[in-house]
Amino acid sequence: MEAGFSQTNNADEASDYLFTWVPHHWPHEKLVEFVRQFASDGHVEETWTCAAYRKIRPGDRAYLLKQGAPIGIFGRGRVLESPRRKEEGESGRGKWEVLLCFDASCGDVLCDPFEGFFIDEKQLSTVTAPKTQWQHRAAGVTLSYKAAREIDNLLTGARSIAAWTLQQGIDEAVIDVVEQMKSSRGAPQGFLMSPKARRAIEERAVELAKEHYKEKGYAVRVVGKPYDLLCEGKSGNKIYVEVKGTQGSGREVLLTPNEVAFARDHKHQMALFVISNIALCSDDPEAPTASGGDLAVYEPWDIDTCELDALGYSLTITKNA
Repeated sequence: MEAGFSQTNNADEASDYLFTWVPHHWPHEKLVEFVRQFASDGHVEETWTCAAYRKIRPGDRAYLLKQGAPIGIFGRGRVLESPRRKEEGESGRGKWEVLLCFDASCGDVLCDPFEGFFIDEKQLSTVTAPKTQWQHRAAGVTLSYKAAREIDNLLTGARSIAAWTLQQGIDEAVIDVVEQMKSSRGAPQGFLMSPKARRAIEERAVELAKEHYKEKGYAVRVVGKPYDLLCEGKSGNKIYVEVKGTQGSGREVLLTPNEVAFARDHKHQMALFVISNIALCSDDPEAPTASGGDLAVYEPWDIDTCELDALGYSLTITKNA
């Protein structure tokens, strides 16, 4: 992999570096494995060639830029260790390399540039930087503090940031990221939740929903899409249950377009099961656990009695359980 640029370090703050990826220097299939590991674990590390070895230091920010048409930003992470000189005989164009880390719980993002960019070439043209900034393949091109912050703002607002996870379809990914952005506003330093933490919250909500309907005498089957649970009564009646888990108040939940369409087509058989105020224990980042939560069941659930905001969709519940 090719490392890009450096900025003079101040003693008390991180600097910003641009690391370029050139497909014929590091095969796409290897990059895909790298991205998939991030999508699965929420954490991945990789060494990149680095010509700015005299300036770069642990904690500095790293932005990934794909070179060769089309160009664009496809990741943001951090420098994990000080640069080291490559051992004699190691392959690579540069003599120095640095270890980069991408951690979703710290707000880092990463996607396959062949699937789409977080920031494309048109958006890069709006950043306060010379056009040649994005054309340099050699290391040592400086990214100004202002340009880096503008990139951060674009990353925060971009819907294409949904590509940070390959575990879901694009609709689900968009919804997930919108929820991530909402939850991060109240989190320390605006950190995003890791995929494993999100999964723990979802599993907690589904487990409570299963228990609820089993206690009512239903046979319960987990479906997943475009609704979560199929509950069948002894008389043959069916309830399609949409389950939502959140650490928030539960007044607003996020739906995919497919979930909205299905709920409208089956409004007389739909139920919305919301578990709010779920507690998350993340002492072990590899195995976060979720517990507690307040239950609210809307049954039957007519989605058109709620307020839909086509952000993802954002659903505001307008009646009591």
